[in-house]
Amino acid sequence: MTRLTFALALLAGGLGLAQPNTYFAPIIARTPGTSPVGAVGMGTAIWLPDPGVAADQSLLFGTGGGTAIPFVLATQAAASVTGLPTRVDAIAAAPGVLVGGSSKTLLAVLSNGQVTFGTVESGAYVSKGPLTPISAGTVIALSAVPGGSAALLLSDGFQISRFELDVSSGTVVVRPGATMSAAPSGANDQANTLVFDGMSNRGFVGGRVLGDIYQFDARLDAGLPTVFDVALVSQGRLAAPVTGLALYAVPEVTYLLAANGQGLTIYNVDAPTPASSGFRVIPNDAVGPITAPAGVAVTNLPVGVAFPDGVIAVGDRTHTDLALLRWDLLATQVDGGLVIDSTFDPRDAGSSLPDGGRPDGGTDGGSGGGGGGSSGGGGPLGPGIPVDHGSSCTSAAGTPLLLLLLAGLGLVPRRRQRR
Repeated sequence: MTRLTFALALLAGGLGLAQPNTYFAPIIARTPGTSPVGAVGMGTAIWLPDPGVAADQSLLFGTGGGTAIPFVLATQAAASVTGLPTRVDAIAAAPGVLVGGSSKTLLAVLSNGQVTFGTVESGAYVSKGPLTPISAGTVIALSAVPGGSAALLLSDGFQISRFELDVSSGTVVVRPGATMSAAPSGANDQANTLVFDGMSNRGFVGGRVLGDIYQFDARLDAGLPTVFDVALVSQGRLAAPVTGLALYAVPEVTYLLAANGQGLTIYNVDAPTPASSGFRVIPNDAVGPITAPAGVAVTNLPVGVAFPDGVIAVGDRTHTDLALLRWDLLATQVDGGLVIDSTFDPRDAGSSLPDGGRPDGGTDGGSGGGGGGSSGGGGPLGPGIPVDHGSSCTSAAGTPLLLLLLAGLGLVPRRRQRR
């Protein structure tokens, strides 16, 4: 091998080190092919039963092509929820909302450009109004807020609008809030998906055109969104379009899950540098890998025997089904582990912990994902196969090392010394 060939091999290896860690996570189950989810506009949402009821009764909704297909999350069996609107373009779920004095999971249903709300009771969708549906928009996000109320974020791709929701009487009373641009100034992008945590007021936008992720204060009163991660310089951890966003928010840490053209990317938003904390997950089984999932939903609660410490659901547009991953198995695969907390219950409205048990808004600070109820670090890697496992170096960090290696080989020109 010539010195030049060896140098090129080192350079290729250095570029490889600049790529994000990628993990092939085992798909534990899929929803049945006899109940296909439409591939167009595919999305997911998880409905949780009332507090005190086992999360085994949770429902997984798959939406696409104007239809909503419910499944029993624990068994993936097709479920029946009567009373839903004839056309459903998207569903968003928010546990921990006081509805008529009881803590429930509130659903927001987008149908033909109008949003209404309801709950699931005894297998039926029970409408909670409002009398005049909220009009306009193609993207919705819903969350509980302190005090047992809720908030809806709605976007037409270019603007984000907030609506305050009071369901204490049993019927939604809407109060319009602020409106702002869906992207930073000068960004030629459109909102394709939204997610926010109403307790910490963290909000995120997934871009349709550029595939970037933007962050914002969910109260919409702290300026325009700012860049969280840029697909073009993300070194392979992000690509357009971002089809779904979800938050794994427990007292110890908050993770952002982003379904996009590179796979499922997971960030620790409490890390000192949240964007560079991102790593890729490729769900994989005998059917095949899901390299561009359509939508994502997550719960930290134990669901049945198959998912003792939480479950991630992603849409597979190719096979028009939903694939399920175990949070705890993924946690043991990831370098350094992930927090596993199946004890925090987001269904309890008005948690006794400050701000609902979640950290204050913002993305700076925090100790990363090592603390909390239990951590996946230090154990065996489990059945998944990590790729680029040994390093999370960025290209900026790797360049000086490459220059030193090349200099050692005499391939970096040196200044001629004066005699």
